Amino acid sequence: MKLISVASEKGGVGKTTTAVTLAAHLGQQGRTLLVDADERLRSSVKWTGKKEGYAGWKFETTLFSAFMQLPEPGAGYDYVVLDTKGGEGQAELVELAHNSALLIVPTKPDGVSADGLVATLEPLINAGVRNYRVLLTDVPPAPNSDGLDLRLELDEGSIPVFSRDIRHAVAISKAAREGICVRDVKGDRYAKLVWMDYELVSREVIRDVR
Repeated sequence: MKLISVASEKGGVGKTTTAVTLAAHLGQQGRTLLVDADERLRSSVKWTGKKEGYAGWKFETTLFSAFMQLPEPGAGYDYVVLDTKGGEGQAELVELAHNSALLIVPTKPDGVSADGLVATLEPLINAGVRNYRVLLTDVPPAPNSDGLDLRLELDEGSIPVFSRDIRHAVAISKAAREGICVRDVKGDRYAKLVWMDYELVSREVIRDVR
């Protein structure tokens, strides 16, 4: 079982979107479980359980409390994707990284999100953690250069970053609202493109956790 955790000190950066869509891709490669650690908001559980009879999810979903009550959490699964509650303390982030095959840190390329990214990465870097990677999400199209500018800054700081960005698309919010996978959003040509973005990210994830 490979545990892939998605975490950030800053909310609203695509954490749940990344966890849900990544689980959808990994579910095509092996038995996958999506674990929702936010017992209050339950964003992942609500998203994936909203549309009754929808067969688009190729993974199972559970709350963290139920997951931890299993005799052997994660046994029988190839991949477990953890959608963290967000706002973990420094010690929690480091422990989470140590217990994960890979820690994904999503961030939008804007000033406020970048501040949250620094707060997330600082304890990891100070603790010598190496199994994390930043994912740039909600990246606006050209001529806006915010995504490229942040990528260059991270590269200069030797911060590991996924080679693929997740583009800005309203299809993501449509998918969450309808309770479906982003690839199944109708009438939005960007839906398939966002799905493709995450497919390329999932390939990097699979490579990294082998």
